[in-house]
Amino acid sequence: MKLFNLDLHISVIADIKKILTEQGHTIDNWCLSGHSWVFGKEKDSVDVVNQNTWRQLDENLANKFYERYEEDLKEYDGFVVTHTPCFSMLYEKFNKPIIVVASTRYEDPFSSDMLKWMKFNKYLQNGIDSGQIIPLSNNKYDSAYTEYFTNRKWPVIPSLCEYTNSKYTGNKEKFLYFSKLPLNLNNKNLIYKEEAFKSGYSWQDLYDYRGIVHIPYNASTMSIFEQYTANVPLFFPSWEFLGKLREEVKGTGVLSETSWNQVHGLNSNSYIISGLDDPNNFINNQNIMEWTKLSDFYDKENMPHIQHFDSFEHLNFLLEHVDLKEVSKKMEEHNKQRRREVYDKWRRVLQQC
Repeated sequence: MKLFNLDLHISVIADIKKILTEQGHTIDNWCLSGHSWVFGKEKDSVDVVNQNTWRQLDENLANKFYERYEEDLKEYDGFVVTHTPCFSMLYEKFNKPIIVVASTRYEDPFSSDMLKWMKFNKYLQNGIDSGQIIPLSNNKYDSAYTEYFTNRKWPVIPSLCEYTNSKYTGNKEKFLYFSKLPLNLNNKNLIYKEEAFKSGYSWQDLYDYRGIVHIPYNASTMSIFEQYTANVPLFFPSWEFLGKLREEVKGTGVLSETSWNQVHGLNSNSYIISGLDDPNNFINNQNIMEWTKLSDFYDKENMPHIQHFDSFEHLNFLLEHVDLKEVSKKMEEHNKQRRREVYDKWRRVLQQC
């Protein structure tokens, strides 16, 4: 198949492109991301829908995009949409399959517009029911989140991120602290990312550390996928300790990006629904922590062998005593199985198109 993608994010589509290319398909990608340099690309210049206009996306803008690019895109067999799923609206009139991958709270940029969000939900429901839209997610959190609002199933195919072409060595003396939360952990074995890298860094620079410590700002990030696939020993707070941290250090990087409402300073409830279990009810720590159980770093099926610490003292103990080579070896073995499953799932998806 020959597929097309217009994207605001570089990594999710890069992962899918590598997998599908190895299976004999092609994906042409127009990139609007300011981070396109990471893959040695220039940001693409696109008419109608671009960095300045995409947040105004609606039926009218989608029609203008179709009129502008109908001749350019009619040769494609289908479309792949990652960030953000609203871009699927651009391809409805082509009457061809649209693979939609929810990776970071699917409703952006409609979080604060009840009518647009509801209309988008109806569009997704109709597309899924007709078979034009093939819904997917790259993590369990976004699968559950999108199902919560659309009342449709969003099967999970985890990201692999083999595009880094780098693997764990552990050659450096210290562990890397990879977090937005500023903390003085007072551990001589730990170095902060900002201290370690004054300018740029490569994936291999990261993977040469003995391991990487995270205080997560989101339930799923491409960095976690990248590091796990590279067999890097990873350290995360236990669910109980993460909930305690979020309660004690509010607004400082602990799960601070699980909701667009929190990121954009909106109300602490979804604009199309409200309730105690609303995933955008970020004021309710207990509710957010229940949703956080679906995070990648607690997903024992997809990411076993992640090390969890119950306190910073426990973290210090783990950094001293965990057999890093053994952990990395177990991750490597699991990644072989994980890769087979992901490739097989993508084969089945393409058979639906």
